Amino acid sequence: MNMPQKPPYHIRLETATDGTAIQQLMADCFPQSHAQRAIWRLRTAKPIADLCLVAEPQQPSTALLGSIRYWPISIGGRSGLVLGPLAVDPKVRGQGIGVALVRRSLQRAMQAGCWQWCLVSAEPTYYLKFGFRLLPADSLKLPAPIESERLHLLTLPAAKGGGDMPAKPWHVAGV
Repeated sequence: MNMPQKPPYHIRLETATDGTAIQQLMADCFPQSHAQRAIWRLRTAKPIADLCLVAEPQQPSTALLGSIRYWPISIGGRSGLVLGPLAVDPKVRGQGIGVALVRRSLQRAMQAGCWQWCLVSAEPTYYLKFGFRLLPADSLKLPAPIESERLHLLTLPAAKGGGDMPAKPWHVAGV
């Protein structure tokens, strides 16, 4: 009988000591201009600590293999999340680390039951497998335009007081 192999990494909550390693991971994964994208204007509060996860090798290392963060927002007066950035070390992409980070963090968000939606600006097809749907950019009043093929929304089914989004265009608080 074949036993399933344990992945060569494990996922845990981000800690305050991960800051330098996360910055290095971001530098390895994204161009400097990445932080200038419009979605960053929605990340004004502190990240939500209970949802920010990292993947690290099973063997002790100072480097991280992946990281995911979430930020609180309000859409149409209801509590929501902005997912991102999701970063996976280019040397280990394609090994399921990003998928594992997204699934584990969304599961935590649903279990918390505090948020009604999750918004992400990302590659056009990556988040569809997690239940996100494309959302026309003109559906939201944002501080800067986001390419419509990048804007995705997921309704979180465990959210208390969930339901349909309010009438369009939805307004992000503080905009």
